[in-house]
Amino acid sequence: MMRRLILVFIACMVLAAAAIAGVTAAEETTKERLIHTSATGEVTTTPDQAEISVSVQTEHPDPRQAQSENAAIMARVIAALKGAGVAESDLKTTGFSLYPNYDESGSIFAKNIKFYRATNTLLIRVRNIGQAGDLLDLTVANGANNVNGISFLVSDEKQLSLRNEALTAAVTRARADADTVAKAASLTIAGVKEITVGGAYVPVPRAEMSYADKAVATPLQPGEMTVTASVSVIYLCA
Repeated sequence: MMRRLILVFIACMVLAAAAIAGVTAAEETTKERLIHTSATGEVTTTPDQAEISVSVQTEHPDPRQAQSENAAIMARVIAALKGAGVAESDLKTTGFSLYPNYDESGSIFAKNIKFYRATNTLLIRVRNIGQAGDLLDLTVANGANNVNGISFLVSDEKQLSLRNEALTAAVTRARADADTVAKAASLTIAGVKEITVGGAYVPVPRAEMSYADKAVATPLQPGEMTVTASVSVIYLCA
């Protein structure tokens, strides 16, 4: 009987010691000295590609004639672009419409159709941004009569490289902030507990414009764009 009581007592002591150790470990974990920082890195670059949106618009009292004339002109525009080296995969129809235009001078209850307007819109991906102005002029010379706008882009390969640069800059800035705070608090950075990588942002500059017949080439200035990336870092301090 006495031996059984002794064994029970020893078991209770072991459990109590384990519980105390667990509480101590938890306290040590909660007493970690941490510095939380967030930073954004920026890289400035110039676009290397462009997208041009142009339309062919035709009008005729006969809707079939309006559509037929429109199709012939757009076919000429596309053929000219392909002849200039634009790949078929870089040409995309983004809209087509055919609708009547009414004579507003008559009765509101019996409006007469003046003509039908057909509009076909084409999006052109320009892989060599230096050709953007010439290709724009080429579309107009072959019958495109509406330029909807131009967007300047960064290729996927260049975006990846710039994102890596922006992330590196963000991490460097986050560490510099942590070092400044640690020094002010008489602490030393001992390591990194956690890093969270945010998304990257690549703006798409867009030039809204209209086009009138000109005898000179259209000058296009893509300007600069800034790629950004952000990180959040938790540093361990000693």
